[in-house]
Amino acid sequence: MRELLAGGTGDRRNYQAPVSYRVAPRVIGHAFRAVDAAERAATISLASVSDNPVYIPPDEAHPNGRSISTGGYHNAMAAPALDDLAAIWADVCLLCDRHGSKLLNGAVSHLPNLLMNRHSSDMDGHGSLGYVPMASTGYLEQAKLAAQRTFIPGTESAASGQDDVATTAFLAWRKEETAGRCLDACLATLSAVASQAFHVTERATPPRLAGLLDEIRAHVPPVGADRVLGPELEQLALHFRRDAFAP
Repeated sequence: MRELLAGGTGDRRNYQAPVSYRVAPRVIGHAFRAVDAAERAATISLASVSDNPVYIPPDEAHPNGRSISTGGYHNAMAAPALDDLAAIWADVCLLCDRHGSKLLNGAVSHLPNLLMNRHSSDMDGHGSLGYVPMASTGYLEQAKLAAQRTFIPGTESAASGQDDVATTAFLAWRKEETAGRCLDACLATLSAVASQAFHVTERATPPRLAGLLDEIRAHVPPVGADRVLGPELEQLALHFRRDAFAP
């Protein structure tokens, strides 16, 4: 993070920033660890027989492949790894919400209040992003709802006496995906606010973040007058999602 910020403004506050800023490195560190754990779980699980039945791809002797019943069923690594990802995505959503709100609050950020264009005398909020964190709050709450531990489902729907529990991986996957999409949206809203902060203060971007700022502004240009931002923020969130899953 220090390397990414190198070359930025030398002005620093002489008192403590809000806690959400001070804990960001540790929260992001947890995110990296959660991703590493998920990759390890996937590497082991995808090479293992952890479901029943198992499909074996076609070969010369079996042109249609084979389906083999095994004693393996429960992948105990997948759901906890996915749950941890969903939880950290929710935590990062919270930081996005707090950071965006604090940037807009001039008493805290010492930037123009609501990041209003300094040349504008309109005090009704036109040309500002003051309402954007409201959307982040909604996505944050959705992410928190998705970030709940996945318990082993109990089922007797087949009435066979054998299938009395179900797999956890599919449920955990859907919840992690939901939390991840909420994170994309929260990152988009925070990015738009941060871009506006650079715009209204006319500050130079740290060199290593200049390319990122260009990407953000390609989807959400700086705000100088009232306009509908929802479609622009949606496209920025989709851009972040594509980057996350790029090969």
